[in-house]
Amino acid sequence: MIIIDTREQKPLWDPAYFKVKLQKLDEGDYTTEALLNKAHAERKSGIDLYGSLIQNHKRFLAEIQRAIEKDLSFAVFIECTKNDFIIKRFKGGSRLKCKPIILAKIVDTVMKRYPIEFIWCDGRDEVRDKMCIWFIKQLEDIDDPIQLQKARKKLVEFKDAKITKN
Repeated sequence: MIIIDTREQKPLWDPAYFKVKLQKLDEGDYTTEALLNKAHAERKSGIDLYGSLIQNHKRFLAEIQRAIEKDLSFAVFIECTKNDFIIKRFKGGSRLKCKPIILAKIVDTVMKRYPIEFIWCDGRDEVRDKMCIWFIKQLEDIDDPIQLQKARKKLVEFKDAKITKN
């Protein structure tokens, strides 16, 4: 079962349509029951990532640092491509002041400095699909084959589900 942080503003899976668990997560917005405190994922729209890197960078980097200290596998899924982010081609991006060359340097520095994955996607549907695939890859460390099989099956169901509320 997918666990969604209670503070997540726009869940990828609407609890009205999907059997998900809402729970406060100290790091990230998503995990699964099998991966709780092992692998967590953060979802960001373009404007969210911009705010996290430019205005709230201390809080964002502190969250990443906590994940590292807890030895979590951690990934940030972004609802736009890297190129679209750099040139600010996302909702609200045109009014932002940071120059693309500076934004590119900030992104590259964070990606190099921290052992986390930035996974660039073309919209929410791709974020959902790639997040499920990422979680399935993280399951490989589970030693119990029955638990592994159940968790994989459930994630494939979530990946293939098409009812979302954007």
